[in-house]
Amino acid sequence: MRKFIYFIISFMIATLISGCLGGKEEEEMKIELNISSSQDLAELENLQNLVKEQRKQLQELEKQLKMAEKTKDKTKISTTKIKQLKEQIKEQKSAIVKASKKVTEVKAEKGKYVWNMFRGVASHNFYIGFNILPPLDFKWKFRAGGFSASPIMDEKNIYIGSVDNNFYALDKNSGQVAWKIPVQGVVSSTAALYGGILYFGTETGSIFAITTSGKKVWEKKLGDAIQFSSPAIFSGLVYIGSMDGHLYALNRKNGELVWEFKTQAGIASSPTIANGMIYIGSLDATMYALDVDSGQMIWQFQAGNRIFSTSAEDSGTLVFGSDDKKLYALDSMNGSLKWVFPADGIISSTPVIKSNVIYFGSNDKNIYALNLSNGKLLWKVKCEGKVLSAPFIVNNILYCAAGKQIVAVDIVSGELKWSQSYDYQIKTSFIGEDGVIFFGDGESSFYAMESVAK
Repeated sequence: MRKFIYFIISFMIATLISGCLGGKEEEEMKIELNISSSQDLAELENLQNLVKEQRKQLQELEKQLKMAEKTKDKTKISTTKIKQLKEQIKEQKSAIVKASKKVTEVKAEKGKYVWNMFRGVASHNFYIGFNILPPLDFKWKFRAGGFSASPIMDEKNIYIGSVDNNFYALDKNSGQVAWKIPVQGVVSSTAALYGGILYFGTETGSIFAITTSGKKVWEKKLGDAIQFSSPAIFSGLVYIGSMDGHLYALNRKNGELVWEFKTQAGIASSPTIANGMIYIGSLDATMYALDVDSGQMIWQFQAGNRIFSTSAEDSGTLVFGSDDKKLYALDSMNGSLKWVFPADGIISSTPVIKSNVIYFGSNDKNIYALNLSNGKLLWKVKCEGKVLSAPFIVNNILYCAAGKQIVAVDIVSGELKWSQSYDYQIKTSFIGEDGVIFFGDGESSFYAMESVAK
């Protein structure tokens, strides 16, 4: 009986202490558990770490080669040894590309609600579900101040920032506001979602981390406006570009600055992560490849004009558009040029890569499909307006905004299957799920459009 009384007293003391020590510390503990407890995230992070380790091995091999070539004439290092190192480096680069591809495959298979970069994966071809067949009809419409950021979603909600200085969570089924928070600035930055935390920037220069229930975890003020650049998450860091010309790497848990990389002009594109590198284009007309951990530049490539387009990467090839009216394809490991495709207008649209084909739009009002290997034109479709957003591919149908028009195109034949016009220009890219597509216009509304054939 005495032991039982001692047990009750101990339990009451522990409960009291727990209540007193709750509050902020308890909330932080819940957030930390939410970040790290997901099995799918753990698998993604293990693969990310594998890519990083393989990059370190590559760097060591390259260091050995550089030393061998430098001291060849002064030592007994043979030409055969140098040749062996070059072959090992080639094999190691191939291993990195394969491991990075595996990250994308796991993300597509299991990470349905993990949006760790703009458009979900490095190829920007991210969709899981059955066909969304045109024509489309209204499911619901939500009125706000207009949208230039693109939406993301989880099981319950759509998440998107607005030009009305608010960030919204909308119920996917009804379009009703689940919650909203004022952020004192226009949000043109598409959010990332990782471990139950949303990350996005504002045009007043702040980056926010907010739980999917609408509670602020942290806010960090950066040097200038975050205009269109959307955050990317990799291995504990959040990367985002600013109009002050810096790419910032912040601690994902508390927003503390880890490193920054300076370009010669503002950054409006979003970072793309693959092969243990960050690919970021700048308005200084340069595409940069940086190490994910240190921010050290690995290579750079000079285009003919500003780079607004976010790059896409697949299987060792990096593609992006420029204001010089060209689409570039580079070797994503060393930055060497593979081919160039000339369009008839500025290319701000983010390209999408699917099954060795690139899809992108241009200010010349065309949507293009090119062979990834050689840049050969497969087809193009003329639209009513400029194509600024990224195409959205659902199995064999491509949906895209062109000015005030939405088009649906057969990706095999290039045949226009359906189109519909709206009152205002559509600036966002699309996302979709289970027969429904979501997007917003630049002036007033966010839409859920349902496949009539559902």
